[in-house]
Amino acid sequence: MKYKYILLVAIAVLFITKATAQTRSIGLKECINLALANKANILALNAEAMIDSLNVNQIRAKNLPQIALAYDYLYNTIIRSNIVPVGQFSLIPTDQTRAIKFGTKFNQVASLQVMQPVFDATIQSKIRESKLQYRIKKDQVATANEELMFEVAKTFVSILTKQQQEEILKLDTVRTSSTLKIVQDKFADGTSLKMDLNKAKINHNNSVFVYKELISDLIVEKIYLGFLTNLEPETIDVVDVDHTFTEENLSALAQSNEAKTLSKISELDSRISLAQQQIKGEKVKYLPKLNFNGYLGADQLSNELKPTQSNTWFGNSFLGLSLRLPITIGENRTIKQTQFQSQLNSLNFQKEEELKDAEKNKQSALQEIATLKEEAKSYSLNIELLKENVQLYNERLQAGQESYENVNLEEIAYQKEIQKLTSVNNKIWQQWLLFLKNAGMLERLN
Repeated sequence: MKYKYILLVAIAVLFITKATAQTRSIGLKECINLALANKANILALNAEAMIDSLNVNQIRAKNLPQIALAYDYLYNTIIRSNIVPVGQFSLIPTDQTRAIKFGTKFNQVASLQVMQPVFDATIQSKIRESKLQYRIKKDQVATANEELMFEVAKTFVSILTKQQQEEILKLDTVRTSSTLKIVQDKFADGTSLKMDLNKAKINHNNSVFVYKELISDLIVEKIYLGFLTNLEPETIDVVDVDHTFTEENLSALAQSNEAKTLSKISELDSRISLAQQQIKGEKVKYLPKLNFNGYLGADQLSNELKPTQSNTWFGNSFLGLSLRLPITIGENRTIKQTQFQSQLNSLNFQKEEELKDAEKNKQSALQEIATLKEEAKSYSLNIELLKENVQLYNERLQAGQESYENVNLEEIAYQKEIQKLTSVNNKIWQQWLLFLKNAGMLERLN
């Protein structure tokens, strides 16, 4: 009951929107472009990629000079005393010492400090890692684009197939209605049985229901395509204006030797490169670091709180190099390198599995297409024969030479064969899209 309710609501929506909305024809390329331009997760990934690209420049800025202005004002509550060997200054040196305070109560320091990295391998390592993080994000964007293109194309094919089936089933309801009229006339003349009339009504009702059911499915597919493309579902009229789904494209597929790297594989390659760089990064942490340092400043030494007092300021300046060689940095290098190496092994296994899976899917899709095409040929031939049989049986029925039972059986067989052909054609194009996805060739659609 729930399904029937949804079906009736969907059909009502269709008829209302058809009467009020202006539809426009739209091709696959336009659908894909609209989806790529409006899908929130794609936009979010692009924004994250932009953040990663800015992070590269942020890390690169660590190579720039670090300049700082410094100012300190100190009040020395207790002045430090130093032990001075005053006896050593006598004509006859002795061991006499005395505690003497060095310093003043107030002390000011104003300075300009400069530090320029000369050699720091960790900065270059971080820059390489950041670039790889950015590349991974771009690969993720490409993967998301492919997934979205595939989803749009699948939905487009489904709608296209259902629209074709809609025309067929519409004609079929007209045909069963015509047959029903013939049987009704014969029943009125007394030349047909009541059970024949009932069967004609049932056959026509079934035909109408199948048509309405298809319309309901079509509406659901259009709602989904509208969600993907940000279009109003009632305005969508799917048409293969780009001539994408043609026999020529199917034939070209079987003859194509084109090989492209899948975005998923590209992402795994980038992650492998990142793991390798991180292993190198752990090693360079223990390389020497060389910095150039510069200092220019002045100190005030005074026992009074007079910041501008004369003869109390003394200049101070130096230039120099500082070299640091890390011995320990609070990390276990062996454990961290082992972790990254394990991650690298895992990524290599994942890449191998993805490549095998893609090749398997490609070959399976090609085989499925070949099998389905033969099946479609058989259904097409059967449909032509059954169509002729239905016409002949109806002519004999009108002439009183045939029972409605046989006409009904032929009509049912004809309906089933049409549905089988439509289903097979849809499967062919779905397999074609699956091949393109696993061959890294989805850009052909756009």
